Amino acid sequence: MQPRVLIPAYRPDDKLLTLVRDLRAAGLDRIVVVDDGSEDQSAAIFADVRIHQVPVVTHVVNQGKGRALKSGLNYILEHALGDAGVITADADGQHKLEDILKIAQAMALDPEAFVLGVRKFTGDVPWRSKFGNRLTRLVYTAVNGIDIRDTQTGLRGLPVGHLRLFLQLKGERYEYEMNQLLAIRTHGIKVLQVPIETVYIEANRSSHFNPVTDSLKIYGLLLRFIASSSAAGLIDLGIFYGLSRLIPGYLLATVIAARIVSSLVNYFLNHALVFARGSRHRQSLARYYLLATVIMLLSYSLIRLFNQVLGWPLLLAKISGDGLLYVLSFYAQREFVYRTPHR
Repeated sequence: MQPRVLIPAYRPDDKLLTLVRDLRAAGLDRIVVVDDGSEDQSAAIFADVRIHQVPVVTHVVNQGKGRALKSGLNYILEHALGDAGVITADADGQHKLEDILKIAQAMALDPEAFVLGVRKFTGDVPWRSKFGNRLTRLVYTAVNGIDIRDTQTGLRGLPVGHLRLFLQLKGERYEYEMNQLLAIRTHGIKVLQVPIETVYIEANRSSHFNPVTDSLKIYGLLLRFIASSSAAGLIDLGIFYGLSRLIPGYLLATVIAARIVSSLVNYFLNHALVFARGSRHRQSLARYYLLATVIMLLSYSLIRLFNQVLGWPLLLAKISGDGLLYVLSFYAQREFVYRTPHR
């Protein structure tokens, strides 16, 4: 049984109709198209799509690609049509038939995997697409520990067992596709990456991706760890500084007291906003405080080294030591505290 092909479309041209015809001729005739508020100028295109017995889910007004994908998923689940998974493809001709067939073949080989069609970004690639993908790939890999070679690809194979999960994710525009990538780690979903051809038509002018507003939404999702750690760090620094003035000479007690309070804040913020979102508190909390104890002892040792051996001011020694431990703490939390069953 072939997967369902879901195509979100906003003001499409004849390329959408060509894609529908090619898919049906290749045997991928289980298609759903979403008209994301294209208005009357594309009415003839959607009418021709319906002639091919392809259902068209219609938005009265444009609501964004994320909402269009979720409307299509909702239609598929509501009508029990996603029993072999769903392939999402763009309507502007950037996804070739042979590449869509590659995704279908990969899904057949591993029905539980989340399949990505990854582009090589060689040849005449618009700078905003090449730069944006490289930057997002770098940040995503640092945060999640998974090297996704094309974070902005719209050609994806969604496994049937996780269609409801993808339907529940937040995001109305392009950040929704990044939310999918964030969800695969937190839910332990296996990833397959299939090389596809890089196609840009008319320098990608047909794309409705806004490199400023949509990028801010995407990267904002990936900076939550920095925000949560910064909040906890300020609390830790404030308590440390206050206690060091009230009870000078009790360095270890000051470090411990500040770390107890700030670590609670850091744990619950990271659990809710960054890493886990659903893992059991008992297991992750035990691992977190084992890590926190190690980090605290390292912090105390570095403060003593910088302050008492090198003669640095106490506050500078504290900031410098914890700054060195920041990266270690992040990777240890990602790989040890909030670890997931699969990579």
